[in-house]
Amino acid sequence: MTQDIQGFFKKFHDNINNAIDDVTRNNFANLESNSKRVSYLSSLPFIRNYDLSTDVSEVQVGGDFPVKKELEKSRTLKDEGNKAVQKGDWIKSLQLYNHSLLFMPQKESEELSIVYANRSAALNHLEQFEEALSDIQRCLSLGYPRHLRYKVYERRARCLLVLKRNQEAIKAFQDTISALDEANNLNKEKRQKLRTDAKLMLEVLNKGLVLAGNPKDPESLKKTPPKPKLPGTQNSQYPAASDAIQIDYDNDKGRFATASKDIQAGEILLVEKPHSGVLLGEYCKSHCQNCFIKCPIPIPCPKCPNVIFCSENCLKTAIQSYHGYECHILPLLWKSGCSITCHIALRMITQKPKEYFTQIYNDLESKPSGIYKTDDYKNIYHLVAHEDKRTKQDLLHRCQMTIFLLKLLELSGYFEGKHREKEIDPDDIKTLEIGEIYSDDIALFGSLILKNLQILQFNAHEVFELHCPKPKVGQYIIKHDGKSTFLAGAVFPTLALFNHSCDPGVVRYFCGPYVVVRAVKNIKAGQEVAENYGPIFTTVPKQKRQAELKDQYWFDCSCVPCEQNWPIYSEMTENYMRFKCDSDRPCPNVVPVPYDCKEFMVQCGLCQQYTNILRGLKSLQDTEIMYKLGRAAMAEGKYGEAMKKFIEMLKLYDATLSPPYQSYYDCVQDLRRCMLALGNYSIV
Repeated sequence: MTQDIQGFFKKFHDNINNAIDDVTRNNFANLESNSKRVSYLSSLPFIRNYDLSTDVSEVQVGGDFPVKKELEKSRTLKDEGNKAVQKGDWIKSLQLYNHSLLFMPQKESEELSIVYANRSAALNHLEQFEEALSDIQRCLSLGYPRHLRYKVYERRARCLLVLKRNQEAIKAFQDTISALDEANNLNKEKRQKLRTDAKLMLEVLNKGLVLAGNPKDPESLKKTPPKPKLPGTQNSQYPAASDAIQIDYDNDKGRFATASKDIQAGEILLVEKPHSGVLLGEYCKSHCQNCFIKCPIPIPCPKCPNVIFCSENCLKTAIQSYHGYECHILPLLWKSGCSITCHIALRMITQKPKEYFTQIYNDLESKPSGIYKTDDYKNIYHLVAHEDKRTKQDLLHRCQMTIFLLKLLELSGYFEGKHREKEIDPDDIKTLEIGEIYSDDIALFGSLILKNLQILQFNAHEVFELHCPKPKVGQYIIKHDGKSTFLAGAVFPTLALFNHSCDPGVVRYFCGPYVVVRAVKNIKAGQEVAENYGPIFTTVPKQKRQAELKDQYWFDCSCVPCEQNWPIYSEMTENYMRFKCDSDRPCPNVVPVPYDCKEFMVQCGLCQQYTNILRGLKSLQDTEIMYKLGRAAMAEGKYGEAMKKFIEMLKLYDATLSPPYQSYYDCVQDLRRCMLALGNYSIV
């Protein structure tokens, strides 16, 4: 997982490497713990005296540094939004108001309230009534000018009428009438007309409610997607997983997932929130920093113009934890060009208070017991890191990144245990030296960050969404046939225990920040439940797959397609069918039957018993029709209906034939596409 920004860290890395002599290199190589490695490297004069300010100033991308809001820029964007309104271009005005809010300083509360009020007008015209109501509430809480409040109260009332929330609409019209008393700049005739209209609406509403028996208002629509649920029973030890999953261990595989009972294609096996996740910088102004969903109506960070949120809940969660510390240092991270995994390594620290780590640090080496909780850092700490297999150069490189991240922690206020308030002065990065009073913090948090960097190499996952094409005029079907786009990186502690297969039995997709893992095949009790780390056997030849996995994950793949050297999809023969031997005792053999075979009883070459292929052919005769029906349902956006057809097909295939063969993987791939359609997506 990498980012495209060519930042300053490569130059920093090269300069440090050139400054390290053989004696220093040997001293580092002899150190046996992460804390000692970090403490030693951070104490070297050429590290402590390294001037980052020059490197930072040379990088033009990655956001402005130091971080600050820009009042004049916000005002200009607001004025452009107002001009778009005058032209009737409500979509453009919405976009301009969004940008204006990003740059408006929090202290300018009245001007901020006016931009929210203006945006509520745009949203109202675009018939996004719930969102308009939210902006009206925001503008009022920020102190919207009293002589203008009649406007937003009247707008609130009209939005509520459309949403059939009549009890609330009555209150809003009453507020409108009261606010008109303070509308000093409004001429008498206009004021009287508005008051008369509001009173008339109150009379109509009150009569209507009495006649209807004073029904309760419908509840407001929830804007955020619901948290996905794990159907059935949870695993008592691993609550993110279904009880159909158990975690086993052996010396060669480590921990891995197996089926505790027969699993049917389509079953949800895992729903897990990330222990830690980070949005890619390029999506920081289009997607929520906290839950990764797209935000066409964003809420900005009150202190920086760099990130947005989808709701007050996500904003509050972020500000009270990681973003409270990262707000001032984000451009430094982005300008460094560091990978998303480096940012996750830092976020794993900033999302929890300093005291959390100081309390658990001495107990980290002991293996955790009890329920395996997603938010417990101890479970992350014991994921595979392969520290004993690493070269000294690998550790040195990661240690250099750790020093940089530690400096950011100091600048953020984390070592003090409170969020930084003032912007960072460029002079603050003229040296990488960290205050002597933080020597214990350097050892403790340096060891954790260095450990995180090693763990994430093997255990981080890409978070993606589908980019779907915009429906054509007159069509109302969103076709989820776009490509998956990498949005964020995250670590999911339970999912990290699933091993790899080049022929995976599951698919994963994302609902907000949650990963959903679902069976894409029928899996027998006792079989391994494996996901895929990248290369799939149907598209990537064995030699290339094995090389990729060895290079990135440091293991030799021994899955069935690798062990049996299965052909890629385009090379699968269609000259014969691979029948399962149906002898009365278990026989693993495949009985190859040519398509032009005239016999109905074919002898197995292993157990010598006969397989009745006529019975198998009869069970498969409807699969072609079922496949066409499934594909037709997909084309109409009826993904649930399509899934039922594909799942039914897989049952028939599994009872008769043995993969690999093309029609089986056509079915699996289409079932996978249907499941991906249930996750996060954007219209592009």
